[in-house]
Amino acid sequence: MAIADPVELQKALEQLALKVVMLAEDDVPGLGSFLTHLDSLKERFALADSAEVGVFLQEMEEVGTRLVLQEVEKAAQAMELLNHGVTLLLTWVRDGQVPREGEAWEAYRQLCQELGLDKREGASATSEEVERKELDFEDPELVANFLEEAREHLEGIEANLVYLEQHPKELEAINAIFRPFHTIKGVAGFLNLSQIQEAGHEVESVLDEVRSGRLPVSQGLIDLVLGAVDLLKMMLADLAEALTARRSLSVFDLTPLKEQIRRLPSASDGVPRVGEILVEKGELAPEELAESLAAQKSQAAPQPLGEILVQGGKVTPQKVAQALVQQLGETRPVAEKQVTETVKVDVAKVDNLVDLMGELVIVQSQVRQNQKVAALNDQRLERDLGQMARITSELQKISMSMRMIPIGATFRKMVRLVRDLSHKTGKLVNLRLAGEDTEIDRNMVEAIYDPLVHLVRNAVDHGLETPERRQARGKPPEGQLWLRAYHKGGNIIIEIEEDGQGLDRQAILARAVERGLVSAPEQLTPAQIDQLIFEPGFSTAKVVTEVSGRGVGMDVVKQTIERLRGKIEISTRPGEGSCFTLRLPLTLAIIDGMVVKVGEERYIMPTVGVRETLRPLPQDYFTVKGEGELIRVRDRLLPMMRLHRLFGIERAEVNPTQALVMVVEYEGEQRALLVDEILGKQEIVIKSLGHVFQRIQGLAGGTILGDGRVGLIVDLAGLFQLGRGDGHNYTQ
Repeated sequence: MAIADPVELQKALEQLALKVVMLAEDDVPGLGSFLTHLDSLKERFALADSAEVGVFLQEMEEVGTRLVLQEVEKAAQAMELLNHGVTLLLTWVRDGQVPREGEAWEAYRQLCQELGLDKREGASATSEEVERKELDFEDPELVANFLEEAREHLEGIEANLVYLEQHPKELEAINAIFRPFHTIKGVAGFLNLSQIQEAGHEVESVLDEVRSGRLPVSQGLIDLVLGAVDLLKMMLADLAEALTARRSLSVFDLTPLKEQIRRLPSASDGVPRVGEILVEKGELAPEELAESLAAQKSQAAPQPLGEILVQGGKVTPQKVAQALVQQLGETRPVAEKQVTETVKVDVAKVDNLVDLMGELVIVQSQVRQNQKVAALNDQRLERDLGQMARITSELQKISMSMRMIPIGATFRKMVRLVRDLSHKTGKLVNLRLAGEDTEIDRNMVEAIYDPLVHLVRNAVDHGLETPERRQARGKPPEGQLWLRAYHKGGNIIIEIEEDGQGLDRQAILARAVERGLVSAPEQLTPAQIDQLIFEPGFSTAKVVTEVSGRGVGMDVVKQTIERLRGKIEISTRPGEGSCFTLRLPLTLAIIDGMVVKVGEERYIMPTVGVRETLRPLPQDYFTVKGEGELIRVRDRLLPMMRLHRLFGIERAEVNPTQALVMVVEYEGEQRALLVDEILGKQEIVIKSLGHVFQRIQGLAGGTILGDGRVGLIVDLAGLFQLGRGDGHNYTQ
């Protein structure tokens, strides 16, 4: 088959191949340039008089045109077809004959069938075969990665949608929603997840209308996109289940979504239409435009005008592409955040690394405290051990940081929650987030989600007033809700604050007396009254709503936080609002602790609960009948607990004036804890006590100390209960 100037033709095809590589499915200018380049090649290929090549060119032009007009549901497959088509043309020019076998040929034919373009005989793949291919997860790991990333994208979309609802003119917010939808659609197309791709394409098309100014940001638009997010979440959940069970995907009805999109009001006034642009440029006669518009109106399912003009031979696809570019106007480049290169690692490997680093720290400490090593008195050895300690400490910090993730993802879930609660309760709420980059142990993220949800729900339902009541009290109608996170003193602090009505302490106290929770209400401090809301089943709500008021949940919130070795504090101002503060350790693997000696045993007191230490004078020690032992600390009398009695330890110091007293605090209550001496402060690698000993009251875990001995970590909550005699006594 003779080809005129095959070298020049090959160069032209290589340029076309480069355009395809750089092309994106929504790049209208790029697609227009591709079609123009392809059209210029048709004359050269026509000299070869090959019907086979003509089919290639016709199919590629049709795909390119449909991409310009956004009429391709499987856009990713369409882009792949263009790539394979150019590859086959290059092979034909080099070899002098059309390749009818090989990977590129088979892939091209399969794509033609999927896109409904194949015009050759012998292309007989049935729809059932295509469907089976779509459901055959050849790379489950790739699908699993897509699931994880798609869920993260949807969470970000929800947060940005609520922000867009409040700032409808902000272009960056629109782009921040458009981009993840585009990513989900593209990857779903690559993985042959056709319904997810179709749903993403439908919403992406709507958002593109918003970006171009042809569609306004409205309540209906926000509700539509949030509904699409919920639909995609259901699709992803179904995909995850199908991946696990190796079953077919469920079929979702996308008709309601498409109907909602069709009913959206248009805001195209002042925006030039494609037909008007073509007439203005002299590419189309006014009567031809009128004829095409009439044909469009007569159709049951109207086609885009550009497609009608191309099919009618009135204008070329390139001209339509140029008109679309002019209609969209010059788009401002959006500054992308610099993306840090990352490597995905199995979570089990990270946990194993952290455990091994903990063991290394222990061994390093044992080497340093080995008496034989210390007896060597070698300065070089001492210097090397010091360097090893520094490196070990740094490695431990790095390995721990690998388990830390930003809390922003959890915070962003609250954005959608607050919006929905605002609509249900009829209250105006402005949610403000701060500290989204604050990192927290990944093992805590899921654990704190439910407590946060409950606290946010209570803040909106119980804390904030209705707009009418706020205005009657001289407040702005819109309530403020703050969600903050920050690091302080080796802990992560999470605050949920609102400017509502505050806690009604009189109502809380009356309800507590009614239920028999307190016998001497006049002796309770304000902080102790506030803590009553964490009692099981406690509620002062007069009306039970679908949001809250059943007295279920606050006790669970407290228990969950305490299981994470944290505490919850309340600060409230009547008529001004309340703030719930969660104090959590940075990690569940390491704590800061004070090592104390009691008899021959070693215990670790979490430093977060230690307020001060002292050696009392004889005149500061009292015994009161019925009250037990008391220690005077700064003009206050604190109940004293003897650790050796609580845990049944022999040969401990019993004289308070010869031992040490640690003032420890839990839930605003302070006690004086008697120990023999303090051995030092250090970071403690927590070890589980195992199934047999894990329920012992007053103990939270154990660790291996530098001398190789086991030290037990004290749980202050359990210790206070033992001190009151509320729990089982393990002092026998």
